[in-house]
Amino acid sequence: MTKITVMLLEDDVRASYTLESTINQHPDFTVVAISETCSEALSQYNAYKPTLVFVDISLPDGNGIDVIRQLREQNAECDFIMTTAERETTTVERAVQLGVIDYLVKPIRMSRVNQALEDYKQYKQQFARTATVDQGEIDQILRKAPTKQSRQTPKGIDATTLASLKTILLQENLHDFSADEIGNLMNVSRITARRYLEFLESEGLIRLVLNYNTGGRPRRLYQIISQDLK
Repeated sequence: MTKITVMLLEDDVRASYTLESTINQHPDFTVVAISETCSEALSQYNAYKPTLVFVDISLPDGNGIDVIRQLREQNAECDFIMTTAERETTTVERAVQLGVIDYLVKPIRMSRVNQALEDYKQYKQQFARTATVDQGEIDQILRKAPTKQSRQTPKGIDATTLASLKTILLQENLHDFSADEIGNLMNVSRITARRYLEFLESEGLIRLVLNYNTGGRPRRLYQIISQDLK
């Protein structure tokens, strides 16, 4: 499968780095261009023709929504995902009217970015499978189909292990902890610990922070933001 090409329009260096590294870790996506201004984004789009564009709203020389509108007027064959701290319903409505397929609120969780990528991949695959679709498939594409009741914990997350992690976080009173530290406390691998931490992050119980005081690549640390771990 050819990788889906992505462009980022983001003037915050840290947010841009986080998005780029997360997207490039996905096997089906690759970042081909990064822009920090509206004018640069329009030029970069014409040069790279990405399939998917992540767009911030507040930019040094304008508004990201205006960039989407201009590209729509140029009949640009791409899709858009908003990445912004703006939560006003009028802003969300404007984005939806322009056909934005997802809207990520800052600070953006890495698990939420991965969810957006997986949703988009499935969205593209549905169109690629067949030349026609029935009503049920259209409803699913437009997210109008009834949501099936989900499992208490997703695949790959064991309820007993998750409960053990929650107990450790409550009892140890940890601050700025890493997947390595949690892995040692739980006697599991770093990869396993990170998977459980990312689940708690997706539930809004902890948050990811990047420590840039390393002299190299930033270190991934987590902080508890809710005591609702019981």
